[in-house]
Amino acid sequence: MESNLLPSSRREAETALEQRARRLRGRLAPMVVCLSHSWGGLEQVAVNDAVDVGALGIGVRFLCLEGSPVHASLAGKEGITAIPLDYRPRDYFDLKLRADLRRLIADGVNLIHTHQTSLLGSLSPWLWAYPRVGLIASRHIMNNHDKRNFFHRFIYKRLDALVVMSRTLKQNMLSTHPLSDRQIKVVNLGLDFSRFDPKRVDPARQRAAWGADDETVVIGLVGRIDPAKGQATFIKAAAGLMKDWGASRKIRFVIVGEETLGRASQHLDELKRLVAQFHLEDVVVFAGYQENIPEVMSAFDLFVMPSRQEAFGLVAIEAMAMECPIVISRGGSADEIVGEQEFGILVRPEDAFDLQRRIRLLIEDATTREAMGARAREHVLKNYDRLGRRIQTLELYERTLRRRRWVDAPASGTSEQASDPI
Repeated sequence: MESNLLPSSRREAETALEQRARRLRGRLAPMVVCLSHSWGGLEQVAVNDAVDVGALGIGVRFLCLEGSPVHASLAGKEGITAIPLDYRPRDYFDLKLRADLRRLIADGVNLIHTHQTSLLGSLSPWLWAYPRVGLIASRHIMNNHDKRNFFHRFIYKRLDALVVMSRTLKQNMLSTHPLSDRQIKVVNLGLDFSRFDPKRVDPARQRAAWGADDETVVIGLVGRIDPAKGQATFIKAAAGLMKDWGASRKIRFVIVGEETLGRASQHLDELKRLVAQFHLEDVVVFAGYQENIPEVMSAFDLFVMPSRQEAFGLVAIEAMAMECPIVISRGGSADEIVGEQEFGILVRPEDAFDLQRRIRLLIEDATTREAMGARAREHVLKNYDRLGRRIQTLELYERTLRRRRWVDAPASGTSEQASDPI
């Protein structure tokens, strides 16, 4: 397996992770909370992180919505006990959730990790009565509102740590929330490079399903069908490119994703009408939801993410891991993803002309495109290894339990104690 860690270093890291897990078995009883009917980056990260902890022999309870994609994804997962709710709690002081929390804490839960900060208003107030229960939240999106008021200070004071996926998101939280620098932990997203390995997949079958042969250039977008994800901008850029290229170039524009389950929307129909308006039916493919993301990314010659705003964009680093060059919107953590644009190219959000221009530059220069894809993979291998995320997550859990007096502190003078920020 290709990795940024040398074999000896990786073995040492895995050994250290197992030692920490051994210390926590029988002491750590976490409950992950993700009450969503969607199946996007947030939900997938929440499930993957919980599964990773469960696989270490630490039982994880997972509070989810009954019948949701999250609920379905937890079936049969080692170490995971799904707790489906038949209601969606209110954002503040939900009494029904309080009753469920009492029952779960009495049953042994001693750390709660929510992936939706909107639920803190119905978690923090009730947890003041349980000072030995840790509370961690993960923030997956940018915030545009100032929440440095009395009520939010009350909520966030009970929080042991807020986990974010980038330095940009940390700065956003510091400027809009009543949080200290020490409360916010940057933990990079992590990929399983045994799955996201270009040498282990054959893109030919996937390309054939889209009507693309070896000579066809495939430009793809992966994301929930939603106005904020920029599919309409992508289609308008495709129209401009086809106006210039016509039949002189074999090309496919592939849109992977579906609308949020259980949420009324006509956006997919609007996108299809837009395709018909520009007479792009022969070159635009609506591929629907796909589980085989490594194969999908490998089948693309170029990946685009023209969102209005993304806090990070898991799909971007998934594309990079498969040596696929990327063109993504400015804003959020985009600069951290593409560096000085040696790993990808930035475009103005909702600007079809800019997107069209950047796509053309890469499509017409295969050498630059392939070199960028190779550099992108090296960047992701170095910074987004799932093993590193597992290590940091379990370390944070242990420190939280120590703060809540569930585990003893390390011996005096150890580096871990000295660096403990909680």
